[in-house]
Amino acid sequence: MNTKDLKCFEAVYQEKSISRAARRLYITPQGLGKNIRTLEAELETVLFERTKQGMRPTQSADFLYGRTKKIIQELEELENGVRQLENRKIVLRIGCACGVFNVLPFELILNFMRENPHIRVEWNEYSNEEVKSMLEDSRLEYGFIVGKHEGDDMIQRKLDGREILLLVYEGHPLYEKESVNVEMLREENMILMNEHFHMYHDFASICCAKGFTPNIIAKTSDGAVLYKLCRQKIGLAVIPEFMLEDFRMEHMRAIPFEEHMTWEVFGVYKEDTKNYETIQQFDCFLKQKVST
Repeated sequence: MNTKDLKCFEAVYQEKSISRAARRLYITPQGLGKNIRTLEAELETVLFERTKQGMRPTQSADFLYGRTKKIIQELEELENGVRQLENRKIVLRIGCACGVFNVLPFELILNFMRENPHIRVEWNEYSNEEVKSMLEDSRLEYGFIVGKHEGDDMIQRKLDGREILLLVYEGHPLYEKESVNVEMLREENMILMNEHFHMYHDFASICCAKGFTPNIIAKTSDGAVLYKLCRQKIGLAVIPEFMLEDFRMEHMRAIPFEEHMTWEVFGVYKEDTKNYETIQQFDCFLKQKVST
């Protein structure tokens, strides 16, 4: 049993059709049919009854489908872990949460690559949760994430941080305040980065702890949109301090929170990969180059 055959089975089960599932998987119906027959032979059962209406799942198929997602995930984790172990001396895959390079210079990665030409460094930018998931599944060796990873099997270290501020337009009652607290925002229209960003969940959690749900009227993945909507007096925006570098602040103010919320970047890797040569070298490099 392999992930390829299970994914083929999953597609046929959902589509109830070999041809539709084949189009979805970008393979030929003949090849897909062969994969299904291989899986049936391996399991010594019939998974589908061929009818004029399409592929009708049997009880065996219903049983297998209920467990397919977990099986695929476990098999992929095994495959990824073995591949990671085999490449532990020569490959370093780095995942960067969106926004990280606003506080950490990208030159860190470039300089590491120059100093370690024997290591094949691959990097990409993902959402915060994607980086965490890919670390857990051994699809990455090292991650730059926003906020702490909650997993017990992770080693992490704070690398940098910025204050979170409230962006307020001129004419609003809070405009002249030297500081604000979350309670003052109970009745305000709020503009936030969306759920893919750690800051959204932090702010919502603090509001919940104060006994209310924030009135979020706009969510975005673009920091410039926060600024534009606030400037248009649509609502107040919650922003990390580094965004101010890109904003014209005439008739606008960024006010600190009394709760001292922060936007923090952590370097993270799995506990069971701590002895991998590439990870040790990169972590040591960061310790020398980044001071918190």
